[in-house]
Amino acid sequence: MEETANTTNKNKTTTILKVITGILCVAVIVLGALLYLESKNKKETVVSLTNVTNDKENLINELNVLKQEYSTLQTNNDSINMALLQEQEKIELLLEKVKKTEAGNLQKIRTYEKELGTLRSIMKNYIGQIDSLSTVNQQLVSENIQIKEQVQEITRKHDEVSQQAEELTTKVQEGSVIKARGMTVQGMTKKDKDTNRASRTGHIKTCITLIENSIAQHGMKTVYIRVKGPDGIVLTTNENNLFDVGGEQIIFSAAREIDYQGAEIELCVFYSFGDVKVAKGVYDVTAYLDGKSIGTSQLRLK
Repeated sequence: MEETANTTNKNKTTTILKVITGILCVAVIVLGALLYLESKNKKETVVSLTNVTNDKENLINELNVLKQEYSTLQTNNDSINMALLQEQEKIELLLEKVKKTEAGNLQKIRTYEKELGTLRSIMKNYIGQIDSLSTVNQQLVSENIQIKEQVQEITRKHDEVSQQAEELTTKVQEGSVIKARGMTVQGMTKKDKDTNRASRTGHIKTCITLIENSIAQHGMKTVYIRVKGPDGIVLTTNENNLFDVGGEQIIFSAAREIDYQGAEIELCVFYSFGDVKVAKGVYDVTAYLDGKSIGTSQLRLK
């Protein structure tokens, strides 16, 4: 009996040991599995955290690149320039947000990536607008150059026409000047006989022929003569005998008014010495019409 009891107890002990051993084996297996899973999760967490950190750094780099690209966009359109400036400010704000965001905050990183995509799309739109404006500006510049060339050509032709008109006016003015020929000066006695002796001379007769000129102004004209004595002084019967030559009032010796109608006309002007003693020597005589000299001659009295 005692031996049977011992055997029974021994069997119970063995069974218990087997159970404990089994439990320990299971525990070891479970613990090993838990340790494996924990190690795997840690590795995956590290990999995930690394990926998110890389995403943040990439996002910052892309924002900086986009910022630089925006700064290179240039246009003469003030409205677009203002809009570009606003977009650059948005990039700056987003860049600050990304920098302040924790590397593990995947949700915000993804949100900011979407905002980056929106900013890129907006930039492409502005690039298209700027290209269109550039094309239009080039067309306008080309048209402006053509217009300038046309204006220059018109101006050149206008200058040519003006010069031709001026030359024609000058020719007409020159052609309308009444010219003269055959001017003669003769000493005359008081009885109107020719003389070359000073003691017998009572007046000087100056004769000249006005040439035919159909384009000259017709009407009453005054022919003036200036007689310079041997002493070089202009002889006159009145100090108020003045007429205009080149804008200057000068004294004349005698004058005669005629009606000029374009045909050739011969006329004579007389200067009388009166009671003045006539000096011997050379007398220079000049005739004027319309403020211009039309002839000169000399008279020598003995």
